[in-house]
Order: sequence, then structure tokens, then C-alpha cells
Amino acid sequence: MTGAPLPDRLDTARLTLRPFRMEDVERFVPLIGEWEVARWLARVPHPYGPEDGRAWVALAARNRAERASLDLLAVRKDDGQPVGGIGVILADGEVGYWLGRPYQGVGYGAEMLRAVIPAAFALGLPRLWARIAPDNHRSRRVLETVGFLPLDAAAHYELTAGRWRFLTPETA
Repeated sequence: MTGAPLPDRLDTARLTLRPFRMEDVERFVPLIGEWEVARWLARVPHPYGPEDGRAWVALAARNRAERASLDLLAVRKDDGQPVGGIGVILADGEVGYWLGRPYQGVGYGAEMLRAVIPAAFALGLPRLWARIAPDNHRSRRVLETVGFLPLDAAAHYELTAGRWRFLTPETA
């Protein structure tokens, strides 16, 4: 991985992805704390309360300072409303993401991934990977939409930097 600085923000057409802040806790906790969101996430406790949110913001800041991970909150540009989060573990390229229920099914997941993928590859990661629950069809669709390929029947997906370079904007 290169010593390039971690991005402070990534912008898409509708979203700004930026580091989590303590003042965001009251707005993102209800989204990730909902069972229909949390149940798909391997590392998120349920119930998820304000203490969990504050602990996460502190951990994300520490991981950023140590260059262990890039964890970003996605907020809508028009009103600053958080819609979800996305992160990349910089040691191995594992990607994880979530969207609050009101923001699912409108393309925000693919939009977040499309912003993070080139940033992760610019940091020198040779590949990104994600593992999803086998019956998480929405997440499967998001990964496949942006160009990740399934590696096995266990819902393990991968996207290499080489493959990413050859995907067209319509397929990535």
C-alpha cells in the first residue's frame, strides 16, 4: 500500500462520503440500529445504541490515524442526511457497507462503492473483497453491479485493480 493520504471526502452525484463525527451519532444510530439493517452486518451489535455509535466514531478515527481502515459516512448532498456507511480494511482490502432502510433500493450502495473503489486502488490495494450472507440478495446485486465477481458459493466476492481498470462506466 502506498503512503498516499487517505481521502478526507469523496463526492458522487448525490452523496458526500466523509469520516464519521461525534455530532453524526444521533442521526446514524437509528439507521444502523434497525434490525433489518444490523442483521446483515457481521460486526454490528444489536441493539445498537448511542454508546455504540460513539465507540464506533472513536474507533474509526483511531483506525484512520493508524491507516488501518478507511471508514466513511455517506450523507446526501442536498440536506446532509446520513444514508449509510462504507469502509475498507487497508491491510487486506475487505469492503463493508450498509444503508438505512429508507435509503435502500435507490442506488446509494452502488454509488458509495463506485466512489470508494478508485480511492482504495489509488492507495495501492491490489484487490477488494467482500463476504455477504448467502441470502442477502440486495448486497449481492450491489456488488455485481459495480463489477465484483463471485469467488465461491459462500458469497465471497472480489474485484481486482486490473479488472476495475477495464470496466466501463456503464458496468462499474
